[in-house]
Amino acid sequence: MSTLNGRTALVTGGSRGMGAAIALRLAQEGADVALTYVHDEAAADEVVTKIRAMGQRGFAIRADAADAGDAAGAVDRAADDLGGLDILVNNAGIG
Repeated sequence: MSTLNGRTALVTGGSRGMGAAIALRLAQEGADVALTYVHDEAAADEVVTKIRAMGQRGFAIRADAADAGDAAGAVDRAADDLGGLDILVNNAGIG
């Protein structure tokens, strides 16, 4: 039984590396997942495709975590599109 069925998550920096691994694990456990990326839309789309293949809702948001407006907008969009947020993983690197 999946432990996160019905839960929703936002993973910042979720298009590659640890962020992608976290996003995929959350989906594997039953969560619907939004993720943010800055530069590599293709990588973000690849993670979203894998999330959807698991039967979960998934989408990518272009947002720079170093920009407060982008970060707030990403949270708002994820919450709106997913019907709220249960989990936030702040993984994005700044620099």
